Amino acid sequence: MGKEVKRTGHKVTRSQGHKLVVIVAPQEKEAREVIRNKCKQTGAMLYEVGKDITYKEIEGEVKVKGLFDEYNDLKIGLRGEYQFINAAVAIGLAEALRFYHINIGRQTIKNGLAHTLWPGRCEVVSRKPLMVLDGAQNIASAQAIKQAIKKNFQYKKLILVLGISQDKDIPGVCRVLYGLADRIVLTQADNPRAMPADDLAKFFKGKDVFLTQNIEGALKLAKVKAKKSDLILVTGSLFVVGEARNLLKCKR
Repeated sequence: MGKEVKRTGHKVTRSQGHKLVVIVAPQEKEAREVIRNKCKQTGAMLYEVGKDITYKEIEGEVKVKGLFDEYNDLKIGLRGEYQFINAAVAIGLAEALRFYHINIGRQTIKNGLAHTLWPGRCEVVSRKPLMVLDGAQNIASAQAIKQAIKKNFQYKKLILVLGISQDKDIPGVCRVLYGLADRIVLTQADNPRAMPADDLAKFFKGKDVFLTQNIEGALKLAKVKAKKSDLILVTGSLFVVGEARNLLKCKR
């Protein structure tokens, strides 16, 4: 029999001739069932965030109960509640390495989460006015950035710089972001898949909308329109975010 490692609430068993270990973030019901069934078929050990691995935010810091240890007062270098989920998954993966006799210390994990940088993910690239870069190519990611902006930043008005690829859920993304923006600068990436800015305008009827032909022009116009107390959000296609980072000479 394998050696058991106990943790409050359940047991984690180390087996000889290790099985595949799967760590997953919360999923929609259909996807969750597919993953669970596949793990049963292959004999993989499945651990789910929200069930086997849990997290809780307390005044800007995060507490995670992993497979083996508890991590209190975690500081996450990335903004947004979805990053707490990502942190819980990362901790689960790091701890799962113990099944293969690789032990990453608690302090190493905490330091890694505190200093993680993910370019283009709720990334602050300037202040006065604030400018934030974050890709949003579907409804879920648009809702996530909307929530992160409202929770993590204070501003008077929000200037939205938006460009989306034609194969994305354009109506859904625009619908989510519509109420967030006070002024909207529509643009397009230097990519054949980019939706022309004037075609995006129909999704923002009733809003103060400006059209530009490229990212450089969009950034310049947004800066002109924004006051020091405002926030500029550059989002949509990852091509848009990438071009903006290059133009702004952001460090990676």
